[in-house]
Amino acid sequence: MQAYKGMFFCDVDGTILPRGQREVSPAFFSLVRKAHEMGYLFCISSGRFHRSLLPLFEEVQDLVVFSASNGCKILYKQEHLIPNHGIDSLTARTITETLQNWKAIPLLSGDKAMHLPLASQETQRAKVYLAKGYTKWFSSFEEVDDQVLQITAVVLGEKDGLVAQARTLWGDSYHVVTTGPDIFDICPTSKGDSLVSIREYFGIDREHTFAFGDEENDLPMLRAAGKGYLMGDAHDGVKAHQFELCHDLVETISAILSL
Repeated sequence: MQAYKGMFFCDVDGTILPRGQREVSPAFFSLVRKAHEMGYLFCISSGRFHRSLLPLFEEVQDLVVFSASNGCKILYKQEHLIPNHGIDSLTARTITETLQNWKAIPLLSGDKAMHLPLASQETQRAKVYLAKGYTKWFSSFEEVDDQVLQITAVVLGEKDGLVAQARTLWGDSYHVVTTGPDIFDICPTSKGDSLVSIREYFGIDREHTFAFGDEENDLPMLRAAGKGYLMGDAHDGVKAHQFELCHDLVETISAILSL
């Protein structure tokens, strides 16, 4: 196995893809290749379901580690690097049914597919992931024939109250973190835990790891890294944690590589 000098852990939405950007820039792909030639590895760390994440980085898919579903599924060179983290079936069913009772939409990220309740078909019709061929519908939880890795709640009304309730019910055993204006994730692991597992797998010291993110679910990753950066467009609630701000991802990483 190749020995690496260091590693960059980068969130996707809001970080690699700032301000609603849909496609990864050629400059980022060039940076990944340059870093790899210099002995540095990238980890693409996202709350996204893995089959919606990997196609974005097809150009460099064999040069990076993918940490999908907030670290529940970690892939390297199209193979599992670390065993999946998942939610046991009974708990997954309870969370799913509770969210539905709260009038939120549970999106279940599984090992094989993304699972949505049939009742949400109309409200979710415009979502991009529905057209990708990896979404399955269920009318009851018993129809979900998959390992559930994490559950994302899409909130159609006020979010903060539901996040607080979710933390009261499941916060002792699961990470409950906001990942966008109207969504929060319930996850058995975190981006921070996955950073530690990945750097230990490759034998990289903490001081040689760098993390970049913009949302609450990125904070454990920023804390676990030797150096954590918040993107300049992060909202004030996240900026209150006082990490150094990064206004240009490619420029900042290029500067680190030049040291």
